[in-house]
Formats: sequence, structure tokens, C-alpha cells
Amino acid sequence: MKTGLIGLGFALLAFVLAWAGGELAAGISRDALLDQAGPKRDLYVAGLRSELTRHETTPAILGLSRTLRAALQSPDDPVAIEAANIYMEQIAARTGAAALYLMDTAGTTLAASNWRQADSFVGRNFAYRPYFREALASGAGRFYGVGTTSREPGHYFARALEEGGLTLGITVVKVSLAPVEKSWAGLSDRILVVDGNGVVILSSVPDWTFRTLAPLSEAEKVRLADTRQYEGVALRGLDWRAGADGTVTLAGAPVAYLASDSEVEGTPWRLYLLSSLDGVQMARDVGRVGGVGVAALCLLGWLYWRQRRRTRRAWERSAAALEREVAARTAELVAANEDLRRAQDDLVQAAKLAALGQLSAGITHELNQPLAALRTFSDNAAAFLERGKLERVEENLRHIAGLTERMARITGQLRTFARRSDNRPEDVAVARATDNALTLLAEKVRRVGAEIVLDLADGLIVRCDPLRLEQVLVNLIGNALDAVAGQVQRRVTVLGDVAGGRVRLCVADTGPGIADEHMPHLFEPFFTTKPPGVGLGLGLVISASIIRDHDGSLTAANGRDGGAVFSIDLPAAEGV
Repeated sequence: MKTGLIGLGFALLAFVLAWAGGELAAGISRDALLDQAGPKRDLYVAGLRSELTRHETTPAILGLSRTLRAALQSPDDPVAIEAANIYMEQIAARTGAAALYLMDTAGTTLAASNWRQADSFVGRNFAYRPYFREALASGAGRFYGVGTTSREPGHYFARALEEGGLTLGITVVKVSLAPVEKSWAGLSDRILVVDGNGVVILSSVPDWTFRTLAPLSEAEKVRLADTRQYEGVALRGLDWRAGADGTVTLAGAPVAYLASDSEVEGTPWRLYLLSSLDGVQMARDVGRVGGVGVAALCLLGWLYWRQRRRTRRAWERSAAALEREVAARTAELVAANEDLRRAQDDLVQAAKLAALGQLSAGITHELNQPLAALRTFSDNAAAFLERGKLERVEENLRHIAGLTERMARITGQLRTFARRSDNRPEDVAVARATDNALTLLAEKVRRVGAEIVLDLADGLIVRCDPLRLEQVLVNLIGNALDAVAGQVQRRVTVLGDVAGGRVRLCVADTGPGIADEHMPHLFEPFFTTKPPGVGLGLGLVISASIIRDHDGSLTAANGRDGGAVFSIDLPAAEGV
């Protein structure tokens, strides 16, 4: 009877410890999953923002084009309109934009990059679109919606093209975000982006796109109809159900996710990261095994105490026999105690490794291979756990630990950001800026096999932002290296002198020089003589703008002995 009660007591203790161990391990895994969800979510937000900002300035840059201005000033001139169509077609091919188009102040499209296509925007009026009205009223507009002509969704950036204080027209770029969605495919996490109306506009699960988190109000339906934002799309409900513990279920799926969300800066959107809870469940299972191990350790401890008491009684009967018995029993029990302690430590460590293996899953496409391996080992561990093969569970969890460490290193690398310039002018030594630029281009110099000749006057100091001056020098010297590549004589010369309070820097090369027909267009946006995919034609435009911001000028000419010469004129620092 007494033995039965003791057995029942230890069974109850094992149950309590198994439950407590499972919940403790699940809580630790869940907290760690939340800690890691933030950085992963921020990476996805940064990727989406990068795709948007890559095209955000394109309408403003288009506004610098004399070709588009000529089309707005002469809308009835077929030659001017055709030139604008061709220009925007070329720019769209170089930038990867879905469409570029030019509208007059009434909202009618005068020219477009898709002018050759059957669904061309040319002649269509988009005055009802919010981006047009915003650009006309404040100079800039943006909008996400489904195209009423192409039926393809995209994000629109618009910019007013002005001259003499008057608005001549509106330049628009349409950006497809399909590449962003494609990069999310195959991840274990689920990602969705919701606009200000609660409509899912992007998702790693195609069936969730253009669904709503909550039913739309009548006012929202009227507003969407006026802007024709989702014309031709049936906006169904996603059946989004949020729990008090931070989990969500949706679209009738029985699987719950841990939700983490963040706003997408510069937009009314929110990005939701839905993380799988498989790792939390695995940690709970391993924690339960650990709890049973602790109960077993307690049982052995009790047995050890009972054996010691019996041994103490036997000592009274036979001191010599008792001493030998105690030594033998103590050695056996100490060994058993040590084995169980190690088993407990291994189980606790295995719980941590299982959590880490799930936390780092699905950050970028680069992690696909370790993710696949992680999934395989996790499934094996669950299968072995069901069969009671704990040693195989431990082996699989050790493999998971190695994969999580590798994934953590990749994540750390992805979170490093380049330093930004403060754009504050200061006294800059030209020689040092040139050396820094050549250091960045050292590999290219070696690959081209070029000779670098420096002829800088002593003590040349200009008043400029150092990082931006280096940016200009890297661009000019890099272009010179491209020009001399493949030439018999491959030499790039950097000259510098000072006169009348101005410093003049020249970058000359022994390349083929600048063709006469190209010379007038060198500093126009998107003009380049390089093949498609090599350059966008913005380097010289940006360099010239930087130099102008520092009260200087950038000019181009052909050298007397051949090759191109780019000259920078900047104010010298005081006392030079």
C-alpha cells in the first residue's frame, strides 16, 4: 500500500514537472521568436522601402529633360511627342519601371513608355487619380492601385514639371512590386502588406492578395470607387482573427501564427510578419522530456536516501560489511547521478538549440539551404520523439544548433549599413581625397592594367564635403578606367593646381575621347554610351550637381592628344 502511494506521488510529480518544463521551454522559445521577429521584419520593410525609393526620384529627374519640356510646350507637334515617347521608352528599359508617362495639366497623357503597345496610356485621361491631383496641388503625389488600362497593380510616383513658377505638366512613374513578392516566396514565415484601407496589397501567399482584414465601411467603398483604386478586383474578406496572446489565424486556416507588424515609412502601409509556431511546439515537447528527466532524478535521489538509511542500519550489525557496501553503492549512485545530470543539461541545451533553429528561419533567399536542412532535422526529431528515441532527438537538435549559428552570422551581415555623408563643407586635402578614391578603385586599376599618373600641386586644399568629393573622383576616375580598357596605351592622369583662389582638378585619359554628337548630352539624366545594364547615365549628372552645390563647376572636353578630360573647378580653402 505504502509503495503504491509513493509510486502515485512520483507519477504526479513527473506529470507536474513535465507540464512545467514544457511551458517554460515554450515560453522561452516564444520570447526568443518575438525577439528575432523584429529584425527580420525590419529587413523585409527595408527591402520594400529600397524598391520604392529606387524609383521615387525618377519623376523629378525626368523633369530635367529638355525633350519632355519640349513636348509639353508643343503638344501638337508630332515630332516632339514622338521624341518624348522614345525617350521615356528608353528610360523605362534602363530603370526597370513598369511604365513612365507625361500628362498635361488637364490629366491627359501626352507621351508614355508603352506608346507602341495596344494598351498604351497615350491619349488617356487620369485626372481622377489621387497622385495627379496631389502633384498638381503640392508638386508631388504617390498612390498604389490597379491600373485601369493595364489591369496590373503598381505604385505610382508623380511630380509636377514647373518652369517660371508655372506647372507645365506631370511626370509619372509606375513601379511593379512583383519582384518583392517573388523574393518572399518559399519562406516559412508569412508576409503581408496592408494599405490604409485595410486591403492586403502584397503577400507571400498569392491567395491573400486583395483581401481585407476587416469589412470596408460604406465611406471607404465610395472613396475607392471614386479613385478606381481596385477597379475590377473583388475585395474579399481574409477572415483575420487576432488572439489576445499575439497570435492570428486567417483565411480559415487551422494553423496559428505569431504576428509582428511595423509601418512602412513614407506610406500608409503596415507590414505584418507571421512567424510559424512549430519551433515553440517542439521546444514544449523537449521541455516535457526534460521535466520527466528531473522527476527521474528526484526518484533516484529518494532511492539514494532510502538506501543510505538502510545502510546505516546495517552498519550496526556489521561494520566491515557495511563499509564495503556503502562504498560500492555510493560509487554506483554517484555515477548514475552524474549521468542523469548530464542528460538533464543536454535536454535543456537541446531546447535552446531547437528554438534557435526556428528563430532564424526565412530571413533572405540566401538562407533557403539551411532552412531546408533545419526543417528536415526538425521533422526527424519530432518523429524520434514520438518513438521515444531520445538519443536520436539529441543528435538532430545538435544539427539544428549548427544551422542556427550559421544563419545568425548571415543575419548580422545583412544588418550592417553604410555610413552616410553629413554634407558639411570643410577643408579637404585634394591629395588625400584622391588617394582614398584610388584605394577604392585599386582592384579596377589592376584589372584594367592602367597606369595612374598624379600631378598635384603641393598643399591643394578645397572647401568641400570630403565624402562627396571622393564620390565625384571615384566616378570620374572610374569612367576614365572604363575608357582606357582595351586601349594600347592605358593611362589615367590626375592634375591639380590653384590660381586666383580657385582649385582646378583634371582627370584625363588615353581613351577614344568624346564623340561630337555626344558632347551636348553628357550631363543629361540617363544619357550613357555604355551598354544596357552597365550604367544608368546618372553618374555625371550627380557629380555635376555635387560640384555645383559647393560653388564649383564640372566640364568635359577632348584632350589635344586624344582622350577625354573632365575638369573640376572649386573654391580653394582660405589661406591657400
